[in-house]
Amino acid sequence: MEFKGEDGMNSEQPLLSGEGQQSPELEQREHPKQGKRLKYTKFRKGIAIIMAALLPGLGHFFLGLFIRGLTFIVLLLLDIFAMLYVVSDGLRINIPLLILLGLFIPVLYFYNVYDVLQSADYMVRYRRKPDRNAQMDARGQQSSPFYAWERGLSFAVLLVVGGGLMILFRMKPRWLGNFFEDYGFLTLAILLMLIGLLVFLREVGLSVKRKKVKERG
Repeated sequence: MEFKGEDGMNSEQPLLSGEGQQSPELEQREHPKQGKRLKYTKFRKGIAIIMAALLPGLGHFFLGLFIRGLTFIVLLLLDIFAMLYVVSDGLRINIPLLILLGLFIPVLYFYNVYDVLQSADYMVRYRRKPDRNAQMDARGQQSSPFYAWERGLSFAVLLVVGGGLMILFRMKPRWLGNFFEDYGFLTLAILLMLIGLLVFLREVGLSVKRKKVKERG
């Protein structure tokens, strides 16, 4: 399978000897164009990283990865709304829950910058955006699970659930306040344990599949 860049050329496999050989004059004309393109892509990469550092999601918008950018923005807003609700008047402050919610912001922030850096490097190297519809990336390897997130229903579920939680945080029903006071920290701890368990099971499944592929090969 061949993967082609935006210019229609295979960006990973070199041309065979004797094919596509150009005269020195044509090469001299193309070198300035390639240099300008490389400078532009590096400049664009730097702008994307700066925008990601200013606000999570902006760097992804600049690169054209809108769903990923919206995901980071929704998660950030949801965490801020939850923190404001926990420290609101009339609600007993749950210190451990507040600490965990506060730690989520820098984790989300730095992962956002890291993801923008990785996406920008991919686009500079292969001269195209990561293909969210393909199960294999340009190197012939399994694509990131985030691409499956983009093309699935998970993002829509996140928007619906996140919007519903924001409405509840604004309305402040009594039952929700009692739940946060009594079980807020416990619920968040169990949720983190479940996420870690899912990641562990996924990695175990992938390792088993790799072993089977090696045995067959």
